[in-house]
Amino acid sequence: MLWATRISNIRLYQYHRPFFTVPHNFRTKLNFSSLSQPQGFCYLDEDCDDFLPWLEQKAGAKISSVLSIGKSAFGRSLFASKSIQTGDCILKVPYSVQITPDNLLPEIKSLLGDEVGNIAKLAIIILCEQKIRQKSEWAPYISRLPQPGEMHNTIFWSQDELEMIRQSSVYQETINQKSQTENDYLAIKRALRHDPEILGDITYEGFMHACSLDFLNHDGATEAIVLSDEDKQDSEVIADRDYGPGEEVLIRYGKFSNATLMLDFGFSLPYNIHDQVQVHFNVPHHDLLREMKIDLLQRHRTPPIKDVNGFNSSSESFTIKLVLILVS
Repeated sequence: MLWATRISNIRLYQYHRPFFTVPHNFRTKLNFSSLSQPQGFCYLDEDCDDFLPWLEQKAGAKISSVLSIGKSAFGRSLFASKSIQTGDCILKVPYSVQITPDNLLPEIKSLLGDEVGNIAKLAIIILCEQKIRQKSEWAPYISRLPQPGEMHNTIFWSQDELEMIRQSSVYQETINQKSQTENDYLAIKRALRHDPEILGDITYEGFMHACSLDFLNHDGATEAIVLSDEDKQDSEVIADRDYGPGEEVLIRYGKFSNATLMLDFGFSLPYNIHDQVQVHFNVPHHDLLREMKIDLLQRHRTPPIKDVNGFNSSSESFTIKLVLILVS
């Protein structure tokens, strides 16, 4: 239920974090694994029996009557508890139980400058709630968030591990993201230095973890996405296909390549229809045709890639969609 932004009436959600409160499939670094599981594969997660009832009580509304929380080979997941038909509402979450930057304590908000973005503000909210533990009104949610050891985003990789992908665009994007996260952390530390009791001994590692939390499970081929309605003041997911009891329910985070999925979520897909590669180039300043070349590249390249955290790819790059040709 972490939300960084909302956009106009009945529109696609501008994704910054996966939608619901169930940790997504965690995978070993660079492990290509299928997201789908056989029907009836799951078994119920007894640790989460009280979660949906708690959320519905907090929301004062029905969240879902067709979902249950279970476990698959990849961890905690959402499954169909009964048959779901195409077009059915799978999940409906009122704005009142979505954590957004607006939930930031006023005394903290007044201290932060404009350079601190929404992801960093959401991280602060999580850290504040974690600090007060069971006293938090969000304790049932906070206690079920992924732990640091369960996060496989590339920003958590060691330098030796990053060396394995040095030739990939993910390497530089990871460096950029770590730099942005560190800048946000230092800005927050400066802003809160006169009132250390607010967050106490906040660490860079803890802040980085809070910035990277994510949930639910992704399928790049599904058309099920999060829709938000300002008039109804809620967000919902509509089934794009039929589900039988016991099938894992998936949504699409966005039309992301494996590079972006590994960077921001710590997993990749074996057959990603949205996969692409970035080609970097450098036109020397002494090149007599430099201006002409840059003009041609600017006119014919795809727009700069922006990942879910809002970081732009290099302007000295263009993107090629991966095209696979099967020869029989």
